[in-house]
Amino acid sequence: MYNESNDPLKIRVQELENEIKRLRELIPQEYITEEHNQSKSLINSKDAVSVIDTNFTLIEVNEKLLKGADLKRSELIGTKCYNIFYGLDKPCEECVVPQILESREPNSFLKSNLENNKIRFEEKYLSPILNKKGNVERIIIQSKDISSYYHLVDRIGQREEFYKKIFESAGDAFLVHDGKGNLIEFSSRLSELLEYTEEELSQLNINNIDDASCSMDLDRRIKEMEASGFALFETCLISKSGKRIAVEVSANLIRFSNTNIYFVAIRNIEKRKIAENKLQESEERFRTLVENATDLIMRFDVNHKHIFVNSASLQILKIKPEKFIGKTHQEMGFPKDKCDFWEQGIDIAFKTKKLHCVDFSIVVEGKVLHFEWQLIPEFNRAGECETLMAIARDITTRKRSEEALSEAVKAKDKFFSIIAHDLKNPFNALLPIAKNLHQNCRKMSKDQIFEASSIIHSAANLEYNLLNNLLEWARSQMGKIKHDPKQIDLSKLMESNIQLHQTKADRKNIFVRVIKGANTMAFADEYMLDTVIRNLYSNAIKFTRPGGNIQVRIAQSESKSIISIEDDGLGISEENQKRLFRIDTNYTRVGTCEESGTGLGLILCQEFVALNNGSISIESTPEKGSVFTVQLPINQQA
Repeated sequence: MYNESNDPLKIRVQELENEIKRLRELIPQEYITEEHNQSKSLINSKDAVSVIDTNFTLIEVNEKLLKGADLKRSELIGTKCYNIFYGLDKPCEECVVPQILESREPNSFLKSNLENNKIRFEEKYLSPILNKKGNVERIIIQSKDISSYYHLVDRIGQREEFYKKIFESAGDAFLVHDGKGNLIEFSSRLSELLEYTEEELSQLNINNIDDASCSMDLDRRIKEMEASGFALFETCLISKSGKRIAVEVSANLIRFSNTNIYFVAIRNIEKRKIAENKLQESEERFRTLVENATDLIMRFDVNHKHIFVNSASLQILKIKPEKFIGKTHQEMGFPKDKCDFWEQGIDIAFKTKKLHCVDFSIVVEGKVLHFEWQLIPEFNRAGECETLMAIARDITTRKRSEEALSEAVKAKDKFFSIIAHDLKNPFNALLPIAKNLHQNCRKMSKDQIFEASSIIHSAANLEYNLLNNLLEWARSQMGKIKHDPKQIDLSKLMESNIQLHQTKADRKNIFVRVIKGANTMAFADEYMLDTVIRNLYSNAIKFTRPGGNIQVRIAQSESKSIISIEDDGLGISEENQKRLFRIDTNYTRVGTCEESGTGLGLILCQEFVALNNGSISIESTPEKGSVFTVQLPINQQA
């Protein structure tokens, strides 16, 4: 039970009050009285006295002043007071003599001097002496040494500092308030906690710093303390910045000088509250996570019965969770082979007490769904496995992706087999001719040698182009080609490729026309785009008849740079157009002069254009020609 007489704080406060009372009784009455004798006998006073005229000239001093100043009378009389005492050339700004000359009213002020590293306090009294006309004739200045008074005050202050240190040394913050909630005293920890300066905090009331929405009302708090002597509760304090700080408050009633004051200890419990909130949030998050998880989460007992099922069962299996509780899969009506498989997995997890993972599939509303099933043993404090947590993750999309990848690998394998055939095919014609040329070149005519070398040259070019495209495509698949987009001039890139293939075009007597707009810039990787233009232009020459035409257009729309290559050659049927740009079909055909190809160039073109945020399209009519169009961003933002 709380015993007020044994309260350490109240005992310390009472001791301090008694000490202050005792020290104040020691202070001489002459230092605290406000009434002073201003007679002419001041010259003989034990205080230091000087007399000045209206021009600040010293005309009289007493012995006390001479001893204090350590000067002779002749050295003082006739000098200016502000010069001899303060070393100034004119009266100091805070001098009150001018006020006396105007008002004829005595003034007093305090001054401190530093002498020999000690503070000497003086209280000065100024008394005007009037002549018969009522004008100020001279002024008597009495300097009263009050150092002993300040020594006594200092002793009191030391004792107060002692108790202040006790007040401040505790880890908690403290405050003392009256019955109206006004702050009487507080520790620096409180001002630090609430981000106020001590001056700002001293002007506040309990209601200014207490969050009323979660605190005990001040009146109720005081009533509780008056009834039991103390109050213990949690609340939130409001800092200067508006931050809410969770605290635990222990308040005690102290009766002092017939007045009730309230001593409050404040403990910051933010960390504890954060931990409690995190724990609660963690539990709520886990509950929310389980209930809203896309995975199917179930808990089984040793008899294969469901004891928990999350809401995912409704979305995945179209069965409400509550219908599972207390039933086995067989009792739920699932196929027997599936039930046997599931129960076997549950039994293995219970027996081994280890995580057991299996995959299974099930038909729901006519669709096959694939799941990855994890069976996790749950143990009690005795280490016994009482239940299993089963998490079934829908991996249908992954399974389909794996199947698609498998199909892609098969398509690639088919593509490589076609490429291998195309790589080998030119050698079927090349090797016999090269062998014949090697063995019979001395017997062959120039025309025969020229014909054989032409075939070899054509086959070598075909092999080179095929190998070049194959290497480029392989590098792109492995990510070995660095993508470095920048502003490039499509016109210059097109001109360089026209010059590169000029011999081929001349051999077939093809007329090439270039039409370009005012701006031919695009934002793309120069190396990749050069490969695209080279392949498209080479194909146009290949499928254009001798004496035919090729037209190149370079222009811009609002947001795209456009380059199109049009020929009037063989053209491509609508059915075969669908086979272009596909690795699994490998559409190829010979050119107008029996030029062969693999279709790999167009696949490479599509990949490189896509890497540069562009598009490629075709318009073609059999026997009338084709138009390949590439659209690219004008700049980086496009």
